[in-house]
Amino acid sequence: MNRSRQLPPVPRVEELKVRSCRALKDLHLEELTPLTALLGPNGSGKPAVFDVFAFLSECFTEGLRRAWGRRGRFKELRTRGAGSPIVIELKYREQPGTPLLTNRLEVDEGRDGPFL
Repeated sequence: MNRSRQLPPVPRVEELKVRSCRALKDLHLEELTPLTALLGPNGSGKPAVFDVFAFLSECFTEGLRRAWGRRGRFKELRTRGAGSPIVIELKYREQPGTPLLTNRLEVDEGRDGPFL
């Protein structure tokens, strides 16, 4: 008996922009595929790209303050010397053939902590 089930389509990120986050002063990755390799010298921010996705996930599951605090607040999270907010922009499709959607998140710090 064949009980194979087709899994629902997974949203696919096609473009990523990050500004002022860790080593990612101004990153723009286009035409991302399901298998994308990141190559670069030490200190160029490869792990920071993956942490952007972890940070977003934690923001939505555990809250901004917890995700922000876990990463050393803006002292460690924001690019050194940057005075601008952290900006993360994702362009993705919910499933193949659907319109390209854009989500943009800007995080800054005020007297009472982080805010969007």
